[in-house]
Parts: sequence; structure tokens; C-alpha cells
Amino acid sequence: MSSLIDYKNISIFLSGHSVLNIDHLAVPAHQCTLLTGKNGSGKTTLLKIMSGLLKPNSCTVHYQGLDLPWKQAKPYIQKDIIYLHQQPYLFDASVADNIAYGLYRAGESKSAAHHKVMQALDWANLTHLAHRSAKQLSGGEKQRVAVTRARILSPRLLLLDEPTASMDSDAKQQTCLLLQRLKSEGVSIMLSSHETHIIEHIADRHLHLENGSLKHIKQATTSGKVTSLNTIKNTP
Repeated sequence: MSSLIDYKNISIFLSGHSVLNIDHLAVPAHQCTLLTGKNGSGKTTLLKIMSGLLKPNSCTVHYQGLDLPWKQAKPYIQKDIIYLHQQPYLFDASVADNIAYGLYRAGESKSAAHHKVMQALDWANLTHLAHRSAKQLSGGEKQRVAVTRARILSPRLLLLDEPTASMDSDAKQQTCLLLQRLKSEGVSIMLSSHETHIIEHIADRHLHLENGSLKHIKQATTSGKVTSLNTIKNTP
């Protein structure tokens, strides 16, 4: 199992309290990692640090052959890693325009962006919603639009915070299907969830965050089978 990116010595204090103290977190390439933990355990904080959105007190990042402090690594990880909040922010525009937004920011021509958006809508089975206002979508539809908008930017790692929360069973299944498709395309995924029964069939390994440290619950072996592990503190 090769690592896409490694984070070492992650620590952060919020309101004077230690929230995270993680020796080493290795994110496997082309796999899905499930992150669990009680409310307030620091799952969202960890995902935001990993994506370059929240500055830790300390963290070293090993990525693309470089060992960099978090601040210097930030431009690299923000280019290749996308974080999706539990409640995705969508603009007051059509679904197609929301999905195209990142392409326009990257300098894509209108015609090229349109072609990619149409392909992405077809990929996500959202073509019928292309011209609908994003403000009129259900929670599940918004999440699938957000996942599609992220995919179109070709991230190497997608971080999702409770991606199936507050959805009905059908919407959860459709969201999980998109995540499975992303994984099959080679995108690495790490997601937090309280609904392990919904996500576990996608996950290759399961990490649990407790008292600021990570513990393995299960991980995939080199043969591709999942094996249960004893709880191990602060190991990749």
C-alpha cells in the first residue's frame, strides 16, 4: 500500500485545549478511509488541516517527494485536495453553473467548460437538473452536485465531512454510488461519518479519533481482504 500523502506530528490547540495530537497519518493512494469519532472529537478539525483550510500548531507534510512544514505545503495540498463540508455551499445559480464554477476560475474556456459539465452531469445522473436553481435542490441532490463539482477539478484526494447526514435512504445510496465511482477512477477518499453501516462497504480501512489520537479499527491487507486489528495508537 503506497501513501498519497503523509502528515506527521499534527497538533492543534483550540480555546486553550489540545484537540489533536497525531504522530503520523498516512493517506493511502486510490483507497477510501473512513474516519469516525464522537461529536467534538476533532474530525472536522483534522479534515480542514489536511486540506489546508485550518492552520495547526504543528504539522509536517510529506507530499510528492517533499517534506514541508504545513505552511509551505499549503499551496500544494490546496491544489490537489478538496474538502466538502457536511452542508455544501452552492451558489444561487443553476446546477450546471455551480459545477462549472471551478473550471471558470481555473481559466477554462466557456465551450470547454460546457463540454466537461455536460459529461459530469451525465456521470452523476444529474442531467435532468442541469438548469434547475441549486437553491431548489434537496439535501441529497446538493451533496451530489457538490461531489460532481469537486470531481470535475480532478482532485487526488477528496475529503468529505458527514456526506450522507440528514438524507433519506435513497439519497444516501446515490451519494455512496458516486463515491464508489470516484474510488474506481483512482481518487483517494477520506470521509467522516457516524453512519458506518452506510459507508463501510466503500471503505478500505477505518480510523477512529479518540482523545486527539487516531486508532486503527480495520484496514485492507495487500491481498485486498479486510482484516480487523487491535486498536493501535498513532500509526499510519
